Amino acid sequence: MLSKLAVLPLVLAGALSAPAQAEETWFVTASYEKPGQLQAIASQFQHLIVDKNKRTVSVEADASTLSALRAAGFDVRIDEEKTAKLRAYESALAAGGGLRSIPGYSCYRTVEETQTTMNQLATQKPNLAEVLDIGPSWEKTRNANNGYTVKVLRLGNKATDAALPDKPALVVMSGLHAREYTPAETMTRFGEWLVNGYGTDAEATWLMDNFKFHLILQANPDGRKKAEAGSSWRKNTNNTNGSCSASSYGTDLNRNFPFHWNSAPGGSSGDACAETYRGPVRGSEPETQNIVRYVAGTLGSNGSYSGGVFADRRSDAVSSAAPDDYKGVFMDIHSYAQLVLWPWGDTPTAAPNGTALRTFGRRLAWFNNYTPQQSDELYATDGASDDNMYGLLGVPAFTIELGVAFFESCTTFQNTTLPQNLGALRYVARNLQAPYKLPAGPDTTAVSVSPTSVAAGGQITVTATVDDSRFNQSNGSETVQNIASAAAYVDATPWQAGAVPVAMAASDGSFNASSEGVRATISTSGLAPGVHTVFVQGTDAAGKPGTPNAVRFTVTGGANQAPVANFSAVANGLTASFTDTSTDSDGSIASRAWNFGDGSTSTATNPSKTYAAAGTYTVTLTVTDNAGASNTKSSSVTVSSGGGNVLQNGVAVSGLAGAAGASLSYTLVVPAGASNLKFVTSGGSGDADLYARFGSAPTTTSYDCRSEGSSNAETCTIATAQAGTYYVLVKGYAAFSGLSLTGSYSTGGSGGGTFENTTDFVITDNATIESPVTVSGIAGNAPATLKVDVAINHSYQGDLKVDLVAPNGTVFNLWNRTGGGTDNIIQTFTVNASAVTANGVWKLRVNDNGNGDTGTLDRWALRF
Repeated sequence: MLSKLAVLPLVLAGALSAPAQAEETWFVTASYEKPGQLQAIASQFQHLIVDKNKRTVSVEADASTLSALRAAGFDVRIDEEKTAKLRAYESALAAGGGLRSIPGYSCYRTVEETQTTMNQLATQKPNLAEVLDIGPSWEKTRNANNGYTVKVLRLGNKATDAALPDKPALVVMSGLHAREYTPAETMTRFGEWLVNGYGTDAEATWLMDNFKFHLILQANPDGRKKAEAGSSWRKNTNNTNGSCSASSYGTDLNRNFPFHWNSAPGGSSGDACAETYRGPVRGSEPETQNIVRYVAGTLGSNGSYSGGVFADRRSDAVSSAAPDDYKGVFMDIHSYAQLVLWPWGDTPTAAPNGTALRTFGRRLAWFNNYTPQQSDELYATDGASDDNMYGLLGVPAFTIELGVAFFESCTTFQNTTLPQNLGALRYVARNLQAPYKLPAGPDTTAVSVSPTSVAAGGQITVTATVDDSRFNQSNGSETVQNIASAAAYVDATPWQAGAVPVAMAASDGSFNASSEGVRATISTSGLAPGVHTVFVQGTDAAGKPGTPNAVRFTVTGGANQAPVANFSAVANGLTASFTDTSTDSDGSIASRAWNFGDGSTSTATNPSKTYAAAGTYTVTLTVTDNAGASNTKSSSVTVSSGGGNVLQNGVAVSGLAGAAGASLSYTLVVPAGASNLKFVTSGGSGDADLYARFGSAPTTTSYDCRSEGSSNAETCTIATAQAGTYYVLVKGYAAFSGLSLTGSYSTGGSGGGTFENTTDFVITDNATIESPVTVSGIAGNAPATLKVDVAINHSYQGDLKVDLVAPNGTVFNLWNRTGGGTDNIIQTFTVNASAVTANGVWKLRVNDNGNGDTGTLDRWALRF
């Protein structure tokens, strides 16, 4: 809710008469007429969220900065809801429990917890991780018993260092501004993904084998500690540069870097008490010095830096470009303006490598749907980290401003901000070999291999999607090319000397689109037993090779490998139908022996069995391959004479109630090929917990999935659905009533089917979300009557624009800000998509165009 500041003079008078440490802060939205007004006030604020189309800025402001806004000609309104949230948040911190004690914020690690995680990774995986000390914080320079040592988590597979002595590096810094909590947690989890995924996740493994990662997770630990204690803190804690209040001293470290320090009018402040105080001289702060020394090295008498992570390959002249074969990337992660930024920040003139930086930035912004722009586009900044590293060295440098919400809760962070930006970080890592070149070419996604294990001399089939369209085109546009070719490389990156390309074919027969499925069959003759990696890289019609990705497979020895027995079961009353899904990696299944658990048997491939009585039976399948090796699988099947409480896909069962300890049981039959399996309870009052299990009834101690929060809102998601019967238990932790239960899944197949995304996407004010659905197995084009099922819960239909985006980029508008104040969009749309190839990634794009009303995209589906 916004209220006009008609009483602003009274507000200011009251605030200004209070002691400095008790100053009140408001969250405001201010309108401006000319861009110059932005520059006039930018240096006085911690965060500015700018909507240049609406010419508004949203910002935290105290009495003095409210006056500055008015003096600069802004029309200022208080956002009462966010102001209340801000004050409640700060009060909770000030109460002494710390950030993680606040409900909804327990996912954010403190300085000490972050450093503990770093040490644990290095202790557990010393061949992959180590922790380096790079220098003291300001407090520690004053007293060795105070403050912190700034640390770097350095990652990479040391076993490949000898073979690859010049590994490209990614340096990422987070936590430079103290009260920005999401950056450090995002980067800590990125580090955990790299280390914990090594050996199991193909992407993490090849990245760790070929590159090095330097993560400065808490770059401003003194300031972060102040913020954790309840202060609205941005800067470091240097209190020697002026007479400031207890809440306003310190230096803004992201205005203190030496390159082009104090170079732009309004790009920083010389007032020691201002939020963007640049320090008394360039590079004055120990934290800044630590970072420059580690990343760039030391400045020699020849004017070049040496001894740091990156090579100095650019002269300091503004017009001098770095060579386009530069390796490595520098990044600084902040929050919460939803931007992807690149140099320069102190001038509107494009950087000498500006075209390549812009292309890379628009690729990054595709993943998080943030606005990509040169740093100076909204207002000037000087002495910033990205300008510094690019300016001093020539390394490609980017800043990402994370966030989708003010004081982002763990729910929003973990469901939206984190996955979007982990995808962006992984993309950056895959480009480290040639960051000025590779983003101009297509990206490689969805790399897979079949079989994943093959006998020596056998064949594998490698498939992937090569896509040149993955740009964020919201702020200018990049040319999208058709795919011209793709190649696979076994056990060698595409740029490695001696790498042998294996030509891949377009899955649909010809390279004629900006996104192509590709495939190749490769012989494993000559490969030693063990794990191997196959890389895939595409090239577009302009001749530009793009960003690769990889998958791993195993070559087994010459001896026969036993088959793997497996089956699924679907029960209908007393009859159970069984489907054999057994596999044999180096031969074929020759025979089957079923035992149905009641004394009866069968040798059929997919038998059906009608039991004499209801109950749970243990069914055993033994398979034997063509070389005589056998394997056995046992699983339970439950049949009933009365049918029981059977769920139907996507259909809610409502009005459920029970006492504390009461149990309600349901089943859902899931067909082969289903995905996105989810069980959800919601509504009503009380507290019921949710359990799910495949093949037999769950208990409170034996289950495949459990959700036991403090209300009726529970969700169980099964990542890999099996074909057969899932059993669901709703258990009353306390008495409950009015509860609804839904089981749902997506299906798809040749010639038709339903493809669904049931992941919740939060729709915030003036933001855009995109929910993907991958369609496969459909021959030819989509139908002229393609059905689009949409379920959006939102308090104001008139704010929303809803589009269906086809794999080739064609946009079908479904809803365009109609409906006024009516809530929710839950209906089926029909579009003529007959000119569009069916297979590929479709997206539902939802754009919120107003303030004050938010919602959620609960699910959507395509029906062919």
